[in-house]
Amino acid sequence: MYGLPNDYLCTAKRIICVFLDKNKKRKEISGTCFFVKNNNDKLCLITNRHIVDINYKEETSKFKDFELFKIFIQCKSKNAQTGLPTEDTELLILNHLELKLPTNQDNDIACLIEPQVFNQTNPLLQTFIDFWIPYELIATQEKLNNNLTICDFVAFPGFPEWYDKKNRLPIIRTGTIASDSRLDYSEKEEDQGNRIAYEAFSHGGSSGSPVFALAKGINVSGALSGGGYRPEMLIGINGGHYTVSGSPSKEHSGLSYFYKSSSIIELIDN
Repeated sequence: MYGLPNDYLCTAKRIICVFLDKNKKRKEISGTCFFVKNNNDKLCLITNRHIVDINYKEETSKFKDFELFKIFIQCKSKNAQTGLPTEDTELLILNHLELKLPTNQDNDIACLIEPQVFNQTNPLLQTFIDFWIPYELIATQEKLNNNLTICDFVAFPGFPEWYDKKNRLPIIRTGTIASDSRLDYSEKEEDQGNRIAYEAFSHGGSSGSPVFALAKGINVSGALSGGGYRPEMLIGINGGHYTVSGSPSKEHSGLSYFYKSSSIIELIDN
């Protein structure tokens, strides 16, 4: 089993969405987002729909009068000499109402292609995003079918309540694939989107985390062959976790789920 380069940690950004109702009452939701490049080399912001849409799958009308007002992204720059994450930057996203959503409403994903930022000296997003995920790293459905198996190790950086507040950095947690990635997992007898279950402790704040499959096998070269090597790849976006039925304290079941990277590709390439 292989680890991940340290730069993968900072692909996770903290996202804060501000909602207002008609009386200017304010509600904030925070979580995790990340940036990928699409097939046209454009930066795309990816997060969960429930972070940017306060009424998504709400069973009550509690927030029906609230609308998205602002999106802030907190991110890190990279020091050119040391390679370490350095300056904090908070970006105000200007074109937040142009969010793209999947045709499958059960897929809890939202995307913004080439977000515009408010900055009086330089409005170009690429100036501020040093940590992003290249297009070739995003697993297609074919790769999920052929190169991801049960018990494969995965890792997901994000901002649960225990994130590194001193350095203002995400933390990374790990797990293993628990369901057949060739199929769409559901704990009910009905479709719930293009999900995969994984044994991992996702918590509030981890919503929207990129999920990476760790490299496996032996990377051989030269005259050697075989080894069954598969490099790391982005396989999805964390969606949430399951609690133990009947638990008054909503005890974590140890099982979480994410939405497939193939659904991300469908959004960013359309």
